[in-house]
Amino acid sequence: MVKVVLVNPPSPSQYRVSRGLMGGFGMAVNPGLLYPPIELAHIAGVLLQDGLEVAIHDADARGLDAAGALGAIKLERPDFVCVDSSSTSLDLDLELCRALRAELGVPVAILGSQVTYTPGEIFERDAVDVVVRGEPEHTVRDLARAVRDGAVFAGIAGTSRKAGGNVVHEPEREKIERLDDLPLPARHLLDNAAYRFPGIDGPVTTVKSSRGCPLNCSFCGYTLAQGLRFRFRSPEHVLAELVDIVRVHGVKQVVFRDPIFSTRKDRVLAICEGIRREKLDLSWQCETAVKTLDAELVGAMAAAGCTHISLGVESGNVEIQKKHCGSKLLDGRKELDVARCVEVFEAARRNGVETRAFCMVGFPEETERMVEETFDLVERCDPDQVQFCAVTAYPGTPLFKMLHGTREFDYATMTGFKALEGNEHMSAARIEEKIREGYRRFYRRPRRLVRELRHPLRFAGKLARYATLFRSR
Repeated sequence: MVKVVLVNPPSPSQYRVSRGLMGGFGMAVNPGLLYPPIELAHIAGVLLQDGLEVAIHDADARGLDAAGALGAIKLERPDFVCVDSSSTSLDLDLELCRALRAELGVPVAILGSQVTYTPGEIFERDAVDVVVRGEPEHTVRDLARAVRDGAVFAGIAGTSRKAGGNVVHEPEREKIERLDDLPLPARHLLDNAAYRFPGIDGPVTTVKSSRGCPLNCSFCGYTLAQGLRFRFRSPEHVLAELVDIVRVHGVKQVVFRDPIFSTRKDRVLAICEGIRREKLDLSWQCETAVKTLDAELVGAMAAAGCTHISLGVESGNVEIQKKHCGSKLLDGRKELDVARCVEVFEAARRNGVETRAFCMVGFPEETERMVEETFDLVERCDPDQVQFCAVTAYPGTPLFKMLHGTREFDYATMTGFKALEGNEHMSAARIEEKIREGYRRFYRRPRRLVRELRHPLRFAGKLARYATLFRSR
């Protein structure tokens, strides 16, 4: 029996990294947030279905540093190791891979969006045997089969490897067409009680009910990892996972990690109806876009246990929406649909659903006046929370291609919160100052302060979290 160990490495000492965010490029997050490595659990489900022995090692969930992770993985006595990665933690991830190869003498693979789009650079570090590019489930399965059969890794689609001094890139692997054919994630291999979300009591888990996003924002990693075509699991398949989460694993808090959860209204309504029919004691949240929501759908989601919706607002400037944001907030005349935006946030408020507005600052042509338009729009919508991120050009994105060759990129600084560079109107330091200004402006408004002070403990938690982010910046 061949044993495969799937590894979520330790985060850097300065901050926690959630490797599944930003389409697998990863993102620095608050220490109070710890998502399960659900991508590894999906891979594990496929490997178990194929008759392989599997273990998942999550160093962050176990509180281990690199040395502790190395020792724990050695105790598993694996025949094959596959390590997840992110942009900002890549150097440390590769150091662990190198140590694993030296200590264990078994093949080591690395996966993730960063390595998918920079595979040639990875082999300069002499740390891994093979890079897994794109959707990993079937590629990792085929690599594990090769280890089991004593075969070489040549010819496996979706991989890159070094052979004869050259890097060989095998053909791309097609995206998984029928997501319902995938088994449920192997949550029994995770310590489900370890995962948490700031402000939520009890353990939290994540669900990926669909893949792909048709909006194609210039900065977004999800379309790279999952494609522009919306692929979805049936309501019945999603409901089977929710039943497993609640009744088998005893977890009652779910975060849907779909790029645009409400792309298909009929599918979301069916999932909501199934949650009510099964009488699942479940609270859940999701991320989506304003243009895919309306008051009816928000009401149905709330009735089925939805407590929070994160919405991509991105920018309040029309030209930036056209060029970079997949026209997320534009109407048929390509004007900013402020009324629709405000209506969606108000519908959530009426139904007792909290909201977060995701906003970006520092687009290549963005002026300070354009940033002010974003601040104005956020205040009009008045979400419960706001998150301002520095625009980041992840490798392979349209934004990266737009800037590549004219600017230097340091992957280790791609935290999602640090401005990598300035533009012709603002320096990197000024972009970060505008982000801080946005937070101050939003939360210091008298009406907002009155609302926040109705829940003093929660407000104190927000202040602590934002202070942490400012320190990391």
